[in-house]
Amino acid sequence: MRILVINCGSSTIKYQLIDMDNSEVIAKGRCDKIGLDSSNIIYKNVRDNYSHEIEVNMPDHKEAMKVLLDTLMNKENGVISSLNEIYAVGHRVVHGGEKFSSAVMLDDSVIKEIEKLSELAPLHNPGCIMGISAIMNVAPKLPNVAVFDTAFHHTIPDFNYIYAINYEYYKKYGIRRYGFHGTSYKYVLGRLSELLDKPKDDINAIICHLGSGASICAIKNGASHDTSMGFTPLEGLVMETRSGDLDPAIVLKIMEKENLSIDQVNKVLNKESGRLGICRIGDERLLINSANTGNEMAMLARKIQTNRTKKYIGAYMAELNRVDAIVFTGGVGENNFCEREMALNNMEYLGIELDNKANLVSSGKDAKISTNKSKISVYVIPTNEELEIAKQTVEVVSQC
Repeated sequence: MRILVINCGSSTIKYQLIDMDNSEVIAKGRCDKIGLDSSNIIYKNVRDNYSHEIEVNMPDHKEAMKVLLDTLMNKENGVISSLNEIYAVGHRVVHGGEKFSSAVMLDDSVIKEIEKLSELAPLHNPGCIMGISAIMNVAPKLPNVAVFDTAFHHTIPDFNYIYAINYEYYKKYGIRRYGFHGTSYKYVLGRLSELLDKPKDDINAIICHLGSGASICAIKNGASHDTSMGFTPLEGLVMETRSGDLDPAIVLKIMEKENLSIDQVNKVLNKESGRLGICRIGDERLLINSANTGNEMAMLARKIQTNRTKKYIGAYMAELNRVDAIVFTGGVGENNFCEREMALNNMEYLGIELDNKANLVSSGKDAKISTNKSKISVYVIPTNEELEIAKQTVEVVSQC
């Protein structure tokens, strides 16, 4: 059983073809610069360890999907002989609003609902729709499933998703905490259940998804209870280019002093803040290297970032009372031992004791990195959002 997982942007299509019999990726890659003269496809046949990158004319997503499918079926280096070998297509859709609490089969009515939600995710949902429409056009017999980033957080109680502003704004405009990275949290929770040998419903955990975008989720009895991202992915932690939490009056002051429009200040908060805003270095690897060579502003950015993470961990410990595990995932959380160490140092009185040796050698793989004396276990669990999308796609299609 093979599932094609698609993640579309306005000018890109990322893809993986996954064999669900062994949960292995058969092929993967992306179509880049769709609609531009320099469009190209990057393709890797994982099974045969073959890869290439070639320029090919892709004026729109429909043509890009044709190129993608033709590449997968190429007689010389493809991995399938026909579309009949694809069981279904799973699409990552960022925003499902309050409408979608689980993955659903795609049809015209669902697509219309996703289009309506584009107002809540203008940078993401329109690209998703382009990809969905494209593959339904070029391969109409393939079942298509939408898997929503926000769906996992539908269990958050109202006292955690309602903001302390005029309640009419929620009723009129849907302004509330939605949360994101839900597909990642669902996958990591499943792996944590296996590692703890404990049913999901019995698990209280704090999962830190740290990457260029970053968030934390408080899991209570196997369900999302609170999360740091809010109405948009801007709220919460310090990220590569996003500010995370700040006093709302700061926005008004910057707009006044710099004479900025709404679009301009939105760019400042989403594209020019975070690590990049503090020290002009957004990439975490470059940030660590610069801090290690004496760049004081880079070190300041690291302290601000990890202290914000620590604050959220402490807050969620207070919310949950009992915490079975703290988990680090995402590109930064999985691969940087120093990030984990800085976020958890001096928390022994709260029951967290890191095993520094285990932490040092456990990047990029499932591992326990707390001591045996630690009251709360700490784990590194690499996320696999594509596999989780594929799993949910199989579940939906098999029930139809």
